[in-house]
Amino acid sequence: VAAPAATGAPAPASGGAGYLVRLVVSPDAAMRGARALLALRRAEALGAVSRLAPPAPALERDDFDGRLAFRLETGADPAAVAQALKASGEIADVEVEPAGADEGATAAAGGRQVRVDQSRLDALMKLAGELVVARNRLGELADELRHPDLANVTDRLTRLVGAVQGEVLAARMTPVADLFDRFPRTVRDLARELGKRVRLVTEGTDIELDRAVLDELGDPLVHLVRNAVDHGIEPPEERTAAGKPAEGRLTLSAVRERTSVALRVSDDGRGIDRARVLAKARAEGTVDAAVEQLGDDQLLRVLASAGFSTARVVSGVSGRGVGVDVVVARVRALGGSVQVASELGQGTTWTLRVPLTLAVVRALLARVADARYVVPLAYVAETVAFDPARATAIGDREAIVVHGRPVPTVHLRALFGAPAEAADRRPTVVLDVGGRRVALVVDQLLGQQEIVVEPFDAPRGMPPWFGGATILADGTPALILDAAALV
Repeated sequence: VAAPAATGAPAPASGGAGYLVRLVVSPDAAMRGARALLALRRAEALGAVSRLAPPAPALERDDFDGRLAFRLETGADPAAVAQALKASGEIADVEVEPAGADEGATAAAGGRQVRVDQSRLDALMKLAGELVVARNRLGELADELRHPDLANVTDRLTRLVGAVQGEVLAARMTPVADLFDRFPRTVRDLARELGKRVRLVTEGTDIELDRAVLDELGDPLVHLVRNAVDHGIEPPEERTAAGKPAEGRLTLSAVRERTSVALRVSDDGRGIDRARVLAKARAEGTVDAAVEQLGDDQLLRVLASAGFSTARVVSGVSGRGVGVDVVVARVRALGGSVQVASELGQGTTWTLRVPLTLAVVRALLARVADARYVVPLAYVAETVAFDPARATAIGDREAIVVHGRPVPTVHLRALFGAPAEAADRRPTVVLDVGGRRVALVVDQLLGQQEIVVEPFDAPRGMPPWFGGATILADGTPALILDAAALV
């Protein structure tokens, strides 16, 4: 089994060099974070980007100072890199310097490194989160009292807390290579045991995630990798008879998407037999007898049913469905989502989308009846107004048209059992989770706020639409909506 490492960005030209890139967004730019992200996307089009400082979530904060540094592996020359980044607009300065294998990381971090126990970083992040809550409360008091000195102190405290939070988060960021590196031996041993030939390919190993998120992804990826080798990739003789190479290909990849990372487990095996899954699901009562075929979403719901499996033989390796419920539960507990795409005879791809960090996220606050709810901004595509007179339909579901595309609606009042309230137009939040969209109709939008995510064990019977809780700036608790469950 071979395990060559690659990157999630477009492959640089042969003989590509490593550069340390520093850029400064113009102080006059209206949205410095957006300009920095645009420049970052242009850099990713040139090659592999790593060692981002500050980390991506910090670019969306109001206190982002417009300075960005990262390592870029590319075949382009420094002048072309600088020109491409300046072309993104409102970039005051760009420096591109050659970097050795380790110089990019040490230059961004200051050159010296020390070992710090993980528990200390966890404690620092928790304290930084508490500072965010206290800062939000102080900001509300400053707005109420309108005292100029208090306002100045609050502004300075906001910048300092943001800087502390960004530095602690940067210290916790870890390349996904730390997780991917454990799989070559797993795949090699399993392939030998099953008499198969499997080539493991890893991509995007430089993409970084919060260590706390990375630690939670080990078990889900083990489930998916073992299932891919055991039930996805065929034996050599079967592959040869089907006109495929005798050696199967299993790919582990990571790609950054805004403030989240998409991890994919993809194989070129036999794929999932949807007809067989549907027959088993009908027999077990998992789906209605009237369902004639399973789409990707329905397929995932069936496979994620506790204990569901189509494996004919029980062995030491779980069946294609066994463990999927664990995968979905673990990823959703992280505030992420799971998708599956499969074509019979061609292979299967599992996509796990997770946030860059669990600690502090920027969120949109919405009121429904007398309660306030929180929606992570990472999944908010836009906000629009819902007009009942212009509503349409997708099948038997109500929908609204956003930029020429029908999007199904979810009225949170009805979903949460609150009494209906007559209104001509209501604010609506359009969520986007991996290309799937839904429009949440709420009573009022209350603005944005940085929140500290507090996972919780949901009481028995609680609907699956909540993915955690937080304490708002005024000290009251609020539930965090699970975008993946709503979509």
